[in-house]
Amino acid sequence: MTETRKGKIARLPHELREQLNGRLQNGEPGKPLADWLNSLPEVRAILAAEFGGKPIREQNLSEWKKGGYREWLLQQESVEVARQLATEAGELLAAGGSLADKLAVWVTARYVVAARNLGNGNPASIDFATLRAFCSDLVALRRGDHSAARLELERQRMASAQTVSPSTPQVDHEHQEKTEKCEGGSQTQH
Repeated sequence: MTETRKGKIARLPHELREQLNGRLQNGEPGKPLADWLNSLPEVRAILAAEFGGKPIREQNLSEWKKGGYREWLLQQESVEVARQLATEAGELLAAGGSLADKLAVWVTARYVVAARNLGNGNPASIDFATLRAFCSDLVALRRGDHSAARLELERQRMASAQTVSPSTPQVDHEHQEKTEKCEGGSQTQH
């Protein structure tokens, strides 16, 4: 779950946080990043208004990396998974797949990300309740897809039976002729 952050970097405008996160992702060191942020007029105004004019320090960036930046990375990963799913959705639907199939892939990907976070010792960033809810909803969607598929098969079977003879049961004429020949032949031999 995302918590409301109150630190110096969290108070910066969204666009600046996006730029900062991109630079962190590119591996820029803390001191030049702190100097860059402190040189910006909008940052100085926020620091003056809310933090007594105290500048952003490397410690602030370190804290941001553990919280807001980590959340941003997870969000970026989710966005990438969503892009991949959107790209693959057309292929799946063209091949006869369902949207529930895509959601199953998405939920699986989210569980992989959650498991990776557990391995990194960051269970606080995992929202298992939401993942379980998604999973439960996905199961309901899949059941609906399966029911619809069964109904469609039944409809096709009934339509096929109606096409052969709308008023009489379906008869396999070739099998009936072979049976009659065998029965006729066996009767003459006795």
